[in-house]
Amino acid sequence: MLGTRNSYSKTDLDATFMRMKEDHMRNGQLKPAYKVQIGVESEYIVGIGLYSNPTDTTTLIPFLKRLRTNIGRKYTNVIADAGYASEENYSYLEENKQNAYIKPADYEIRKTKKYKKNIYRVENLSYDEIGDYFTCPNGKRLNHAYDGKRKTENGYEVVKSYYICESCEGCPHREKCYKGK
Repeated sequence: MLGTRNSYSKTDLDATFMRMKEDHMRNGQLKPAYKVQIGVESEYIVGIGLYSNPTDTTTLIPFLKRLRTNIGRKYTNVIADAGYASEENYSYLEENKQNAYIKPADYEIRKTKKYKKNIYRVENLSYDEIGDYFTCPNGKRLNHAYDGKRKTENGYEVVKSYYICESCEGCPHREKCYKGK
């Protein structure tokens, strides 16, 4: 009965337990529910999808494929909120020549002064594309060490590159920069 889900309700076997945002106690209770997707064009509903998966990121591609099959055409512009932001979704839209208007999940955080001024964030480090290395605030190189691979629920392979500093000995920034032990 569980299938590909992590949970199911004993009273509604097709429902999956999901954390509800509008819980009046504000304690994020898990309740049996469905993920409903609605596609809209020019203020008209063009498609509805019902999913047992609690996340938006894994429903966008199946929903767009279903719309394309039912309507007989693909949409050039896809607009969605930050819940749909994922490498997999962006890649799919790019491969299908569809414009993605999906706000990145960390968009609001990246706009803050604290984020922009944090010299220890990898996004704020200087990067040498030719040598494939970053430079830390202490002037040391972070060389490419290896690539980690994982597959999403839909089978999409995500590759994440890892970098290691040539030497952190005696670095005055070590406590703020290094997160390991």
